[in-house]
Amino acid sequence: MMKIFLLLCLIATSSLAQTTDLKEVKITTRKKAIERKIDRTVVNVDGLINVAGTNAFELLGRLPGLRVTEEGTINLMGKGATVYFDGKLTYLSGADLMSYLKTMGTDQLDKVELIPNPPARYDAAGSGGVINILTKKSKQEGFNTGITLNGGKGIYRKVNGSFNFNYRINKLNLFTNVGAGNPKDFQNSSATRSFKNETGSLTSILEQQGEILYNRHNSNVKVGVDYYLNKRTTIGFIFNGLRNRVNEHGGIKNLMMNGNRELDSMVNSSHSVNNLFRNGTMNLNMLHQFDSTGTELSMDVDYTHYNSTNNQLFGNNSYNASGQALGLERIRGDLPRTIDIFSARADYSFSLKNNYKLSAGLKSSFIKTDNQANYFSGAAELEQPDYNRTNAFLYRENINALYVEGYREFGKLGVKVGLRTEHTSSKGHQLGNIQKSDSSFVRNYFNAFPSFFLSYKPDSTNQNQFFLSYGKRINRPAYDQLNPFLMVVQKYNQESGNPFLSPEFTNNIQLTHVFKDKLTTNVYYSFMSNTSSPVIKAINDVYIKRPENVGSVIITGLMLSYNQDIFKWWNADFTVNPERVHLQSEFNGITVDTAVVMQSFNWYNRFSLGKTWSAELAFDWGGRNYSNQVTTFGLAGIRAGVKKQLFSGNGSIGVNGSDLFYSAIRKGSIHNVAGSSAIFRNRQDTRTVIFSFSYRISKNAKNNKRLRDRNGAWDEQDRIKGL
Repeated sequence: MMKIFLLLCLIATSSLAQTTDLKEVKITTRKKAIERKIDRTVVNVDGLINVAGTNAFELLGRLPGLRVTEEGTINLMGKGATVYFDGKLTYLSGADLMSYLKTMGTDQLDKVELIPNPPARYDAAGSGGVINILTKKSKQEGFNTGITLNGGKGIYRKVNGSFNFNYRINKLNLFTNVGAGNPKDFQNSSATRSFKNETGSLTSILEQQGEILYNRHNSNVKVGVDYYLNKRTTIGFIFNGLRNRVNEHGGIKNLMMNGNRELDSMVNSSHSVNNLFRNGTMNLNMLHQFDSTGTELSMDVDYTHYNSTNNQLFGNNSYNASGQALGLERIRGDLPRTIDIFSARADYSFSLKNNYKLSAGLKSSFIKTDNQANYFSGAAELEQPDYNRTNAFLYRENINALYVEGYREFGKLGVKVGLRTEHTSSKGHQLGNIQKSDSSFVRNYFNAFPSFFLSYKPDSTNQNQFFLSYGKRINRPAYDQLNPFLMVVQKYNQESGNPFLSPEFTNNIQLTHVFKDKLTTNVYYSFMSNTSSPVIKAINDVYIKRPENVGSVIITGLMLSYNQDIFKWWNADFTVNPERVHLQSEFNGITVDTAVVMQSFNWYNRFSLGKTWSAELAFDWGGRNYSNQVTTFGLAGIRAGVKKQLFSGNGSIGVNGSDLFYSAIRKGSIHNVAGSSAIFRNRQDTRTVIFSFSYRISKNAKNNKRLRDRNGAWDEQDRIKGL
């Protein structure tokens, strides 16, 4: 894929040199990088300078109202959000979602929409709303193409780039987007675990120090065609594919000490993981507009296939306090996995008299997963199957949904009411082995998800606008969270699923006031019941993490956003987001009933320095983050960038730096673990300098009001974890 990408870049560069037409240059007003709308925040990625050379995962960690963890959790206003690409769900979560987002460079993205309380048309999955990432697609007739190249360095190299192409003539529109990258990264970590007996006396200490190197090779391609049968009907086909290979190598030094802090033994752990993740998605779509009043019918059929291979090798060399070798433990893992998803949906909307607007739709999805975990222990030539860890897990799921929603304006008042119903049928089968018996489960449940939106505009100039919204959401377990077998992470860390894990439900209420389209005030309240959380249990000196339904969470928050042109050449955007989180949980005989205040602050500045120069300066700060067993301390970072337009606006060069003071170091503690506690510190390659170059061309370009880029697979991808 990298060779194909470089070849496309050379072809595009040659085409640009031959066909560029600079006779007419049109100057337009530059969009704000961050726009606040009635029900969402829109981030125009092209308006950001200091994200060049980064990926979609890194971009989300810099946006207002979002909190992103190293494990791949993405929270919007304190709750887990579902991630969409071009209106279609990724079907991924956790480590898989993080891997997927890291294959997509920000130069391939157009916008990011943050929708905290989506209407009934969206799938009900996810407690914290929707993050819709829109990729680039030209909206002009004629020939349009462009290339972007990024290269830089932190401690290790950061290299990626993209090529996009669009050609529309008469009734046919062809488009493609190709990206590739080969970045290298690392994680340096340290941790100290303390173990105590029933009387509270210290019995032992485990000190850990390690470093992991990641070498990534990622590529992605998007190819599509739209055919306009007539002025009212369009049919289309889209193919999305990606390939992500991660070679991971690292080592950890483990020192075990007694209660008097005297060295008792030492284990040097090493591991090597080769992970290959591939995805292909095909979509057929149709849109028919019956008239100019908004009456339309859309239909989508999707097929998605995920395939991954994960080859692991763990080695543990043990020594006594005097350094004498005690033995070598070797574990090899082979973990193939496939996921197949088929979905179909139809949506119909129409207008009635007296300003009534109605819409309805249905969707059906079928999911099949096959997870294999084959572990072997012993020397390479003598290894034997490890039946304590080896297993296979099969999962089937069918979700059928139906929704209806209506909207009407009553003068200054607008009302939108919706109802979505979903029926879920699932079956899991853990096959077992010659030492472990098999097990299975079957579940069927039906849920209704009402939504309500109210808007009020008291004056004709829209100096003040008020909005009230309510919605109910569901968060189903990720597919592999239901698999009960243990998975090796490293010698002192293991994970398992929970076949008894059930969905959690969230009720969200939000009140919004917008003043002069500059100051936006959001007050929100969320009640999450039957919440699931990873629960850590200490078995001897090993931490085992298992998801469990632990209780409830109440979140009360305030988000203030202000955008102002301080001078004609200086635009500033401020966001502050304090929230109170009340946890009520029970797990492993421990009761948690506590309330904490968490907060974040973003300050984004854009400077227009003449006609062709622009610059950015941004400051991000996130305060303490608290969960049932893990507390992470605050993180802060400063980013800056400079960009210059070239070739009458058709090209640009730029340089940007991230985490300039290397302050984004994750520190925290682990608590509420029976008989144990821990502190940890993680550092990654976050301080970087990236140089970027982009060039684009439009030949015979004419604006086109509508181009289609969507499909109906919007929900199930968000639940795949941990490949």
